[in-house]
This record gives sequence, C-alpha cells and structure tokens, in this order.
Amino acid sequence: MADTDSLSGKKVVIFDLDGTLTKSKSSLDREMGSLLVRLLRHRYVAVASGGSFQQFETQFVSKLPRSANLGNLVLFPTCAASGYYYNSRLGRFYRAYSSLLSKFAVKRIFQAFEKVFPESGYVKPKKTYGAILENRGSQVTFSALGQHAPLELKEKWDPHQKKRLRMRKLLKKLLPNFEIAIGGTTSIDVTNKGVNKTLCVKKLTEHLGVKKKDMVYVGDALFKGGNDYIMRSTRITCVPVSTPKNTKALIRRIVRHDSA
Repeated sequence: MADTDSLSGKKVVIFDLDGTLTKSKSSLDREMGSLLVRLLRHRYVAVASGGSFQQFETQFVSKLPRSANLGNLVLFPTCAASGYYYNSRLGRFYRAYSSLLSKFAVKRIFQAFEKVFPESGYVKPKKTYGAILENRGSQVTFSALGQHAPLELKEKWDPHQKKRLRMRKLLKKLLPNFEIAIGGTTSIDVTNKGVNKTLCVKKLTEHLGVKKKDMVYVGDALFKGGNDYIMRSTRITCVPVSTPKNTKALIRRIVRHDSA
C-alpha cells in the first residue's frame, strides 16, 4: 500500500465501489460512511463503477451521513459512461454527460451474449435473482445469477474470473467495436468504444481543473486481468486494496494526515 506522504498532495481520490468501498452490491457501512465524510472535508472524492446510477444512490449515496460535503463528490456509474455532479442549489446529483448505447447496439450486444452462452459453457441457472442481461442505457450488463443474487452465491460462481474471461474472449470477436470489461463478482459490462473507467480521469480534469499528478485511484482489482487494471494506463497513482477493510485503513491514514 502507498505511504501516506505519497498521497498527501493528491487533491482527488477516485474509488472503485464493489470490493473497495463496499462488498459486492452491498450497502455502504456506517464506519466507511463516517470516514468518507472526513475525507470529503479536504479532498474531492470520485466513485467509478459498473453499477447503474440507481444502484449508486441505493448502495452508496443514501448511506452517507447527512453531514457529507456532497459538493466534493463526483459519481461515475456504468464504467464512467455517464457522470453525475452535485448541484447544491437543487440538492441533488445531475447527469453531466452520458454515452448512450443505440437501440441497434443494445440489440446486437444481447444477441452476442446469447450466442456465446453455449460456446462458453454458461448455462442459465434454474433460479435467478433479477435480470441476467440488463440495459442500463449507457451500458449492457451481464450478471450470471441475476442482478440481485446473494453475495455468498456470487462469490462462489467465478472466484478466479475464468468463466468470464472465456466469455469475454468470445464476445470480443463478435463485438470488436465495443468495450467489454469484467466487473464485480459475476458481471460483464459492455459500453461504447472508448468508454471505460479511464474516462473519469479526463472528465475530472475538465470539471475540477486538476492534473493527473493530483489524482489517485483505489481499487481491489488493479492486477492484470482485473476490472481496475485499465486505470494503470492513465499513469495516475494507483493503490491496490483487497477488501473494504483495507480501504478504511488507507482513508484513516489520509484523514489523520489532513487533521495534523
């Protein structure tokens, strides 16, 4: 983990969501919420993940304490295919941009998944928990067990990403003009070409007027093949964590430094 001094000058801390700030599709816990409140007093915080904006609101924003400085928070759902900034006058987040998929693109992506299912060995389970394929507007997401499957089941399905890597390889042949990323514990996200998590760096530079050297990214899958690995290509500082517990320890170190 990076030392605190190397992070002390960073103006923007970008976090992954699932596996970093929370467990997969689980609500932000009270301790993490309190730590983020302290971090937001002195720094800008951004969250970039494959989840929809509605998921961000339910899982993350609604669980933050009321004292949180939301003016310093930027949200990048659907792998940064859309971005949401806070309007203090309106008292809510608004969508600043969105790279929507066309109806034709969505249809093509759905057909590609249906084609690779038998080739990859994926068999739809008898019991599912919500949609297997979901159109999120700017992203199509595949969730092997359904969008709302229990965490204990999801963690067992593809712990080493082998199933999804095989499926992704097949999808890339059928969808060469799209971005295809492994996300969460059972998901694959498909967005327009050029639209991926790295877009948040460009958008933050434009919105906040900060430089890359002023940013740091924190994620649980920064290893090669992980869904955060692409962030290394931005050349901003990247700090790997393995659990939300590790993230809490990192935030504590930063806020202690800010309070010193």
